[in-house]
Amino acid sequence: MMFELKDKDGLARIGILETPHGAIETPTLLPVINPNQITVPPGEMREKLGVQAIITNSYIIRKSDTLRELALEKGLHSLVGFEGPIMTDSGTFQAHVYGKIELDPLDIVEFQKAIGSDIGTVLDLFSEPEDERQKVESDLAETIARTKLSAENKGKMMLAGPIQGGRFPDLRVWAATEMSKIDCDVFPIGGVVPMMEKQMYFTLVDAVLSAKSRLDPSKPVHLFGAGHPMLFSLAALMGCDMLDSSAYAKFAREGRMMFADGTRFLDEVRELPCHCPVCSGHSANEIRQSPSKEKLLAMHNLYVSFSELRAVKQAIHEGRLWELAETRCRAHPSLLDGLKCMKKHIELLERHEPLSRNLAYLYTSPESYDRPVVTRLRKRILERFTPPACSAEIIFPEATRPYSKTFAEPMKMALEKTDAHFWADALFCPVPLELDEMYPISQSVIPDNLDPHVKMEKERTMKDFTDAGLFTVKPTWWTGVAALDGLPPRSLPEPDANLARVRAVADMQFGKDAGCALLDGKVELVISKNTGRIRNVMTDGKHILSMRAGDGFFTLKPEGAKLLKLAFTFPCLRVVVNPDSAEYNRQGRNVFCGFVLDADPGIVPGDEVMVMDGADELCAIGQAKMTREEMLAFKKGVAVRVREGIALPKEQA
Repeated sequence: MMFELKDKDGLARIGILETPHGAIETPTLLPVINPNQITVPPGEMREKLGVQAIITNSYIIRKSDTLRELALEKGLHSLVGFEGPIMTDSGTFQAHVYGKIELDPLDIVEFQKAIGSDIGTVLDLFSEPEDERQKVESDLAETIARTKLSAENKGKMMLAGPIQGGRFPDLRVWAATEMSKIDCDVFPIGGVVPMMEKQMYFTLVDAVLSAKSRLDPSKPVHLFGAGHPMLFSLAALMGCDMLDSSAYAKFAREGRMMFADGTRFLDEVRELPCHCPVCSGHSANEIRQSPSKEKLLAMHNLYVSFSELRAVKQAIHEGRLWELAETRCRAHPSLLDGLKCMKKHIELLERHEPLSRNLAYLYTSPESYDRPVVTRLRKRILERFTPPACSAEIIFPEATRPYSKTFAEPMKMALEKTDAHFWADALFCPVPLELDEMYPISQSVIPDNLDPHVKMEKERTMKDFTDAGLFTVKPTWWTGVAALDGLPPRSLPEPDANLARVRAVADMQFGKDAGCALLDGKVELVISKNTGRIRNVMTDGKHILSMRAGDGFFTLKPEGAKLLKLAFTFPCLRVVVNPDSAEYNRQGRNVFCGFVLDADPGIVPGDEVMVMDGADELCAIGQAKMTREEMLAFKKGVAVRVREGIALPKEQA
């Protein structure tokens, strides 16, 4: 069976996992079914809530003579009354709860196969958060050994290989590295239920992202026990594709109602702040007095859970998951700790962060200041921006964007007097005005009054830019016309602002000195009569770039790709395909993952890339849909959305 990527927002993924009993679209929630105590029949879940898949426990079934015989005779799906995909746990959690259980690792795999489980699970060793390193290492080594044996004997059943490692990030990395070498179909993050029960969300995020950094990206990741809707957006943000929940039933038995922002006891509820069928059809008092109270509460909990799951999926489609997660995580201090841990793994997150998004960057909290897109912006300005020759660096205050339009008159006055270069004191970092139309600088919505913490971070970032030599002279802060007093008189020709913008954006988008390579010749710019903005860039009469109005980045043209190919050696900006694919790509067809041989490790989703054959000849240009690791790992799905094919030169055709 295979997992295909359909859409993504950073590490979060919309994907299709094929199973023997049908496809599962991720991210998804698998309600836990206890065959001894079914609160809501699985068939009813499928009919009323659209539940795609469920999870049950093979150890519980095997331990009961009645259930075991029924499962072996009629099959697991008949036993629980569910025709969709079923995943089974192995008994590891029971060992965690009740202590050591007598169970052979291979026997439980064989039993899961025999009863027709779609996705069976390895009998791993559960590491508690408080376990010492030596024990965790020993248990992890045994889990890896058991997984290898189980994979060799899984037959046609899909296999879930849990990633253990306790509270030690480096052991999670080791586990992910070794488990990715084994023929598993799903990778659950194991040993995390106690972390969630104790609200150790910083430790949880550290464990999950440490594992994600080394896991095979073509396999879905399952977060065991993450059944509360408060956690769904954060889990998706970490790249978890599958979740499971027994909380819907457990909380119902305790008289508790789940919501996206927390949990409430039914006895304390006077008004139902929910529009699910249960709450729409009953008052709180009616639910309290109903003989079916437990089932009604369980159904409410499921409705709320799947409503939140749909919100997460919509946020992924829109590119809004960071905003959703930041909002949800402010519902509980421990979740906020988990969100703050994301900063620790910023390199991983940035590698998967798209070049730009369709909707504006919305500042929701101080944590917004550390999103991957902001980190990348600072990094690229520091590494790629080349300050022009000038005798005055003028910094304008935060204002309506684009800054160059807002401050057009002050800029004109300054240039009449001195050789000035201009910056804006933006939220993200000091921004040269050549870049002020580029995402997320212009496409952002931020409050007028920033948190004190963010103000201190801005000051630190300014110091970083100053120390890095981004300002050729000591900056002058714009406070009005008086700021021009004492600045050196003009001595250089006035720069072409549009040409400077093309050069700066090209460097930011394609790499340092890309602007020089693309503009080496007679340059003509096509400017929109309506907006005054750059539309097309021509070099020596050839159309090389078009500037996108939506995000301020360039769309690459074939002639521009040829210039970049000469300027940047392999593998920069390249996706290399095999000969069979190359011929189709020359015809303008998309690049599919199974045909990718190599790619630039620096590619991020949304990047303009050159599709090359094995001889480093251009085949096409297009937009990358995933990272290099994903292109090489997935066997299905679009790696590059080709915009234009490029024929071989006549002498080579």
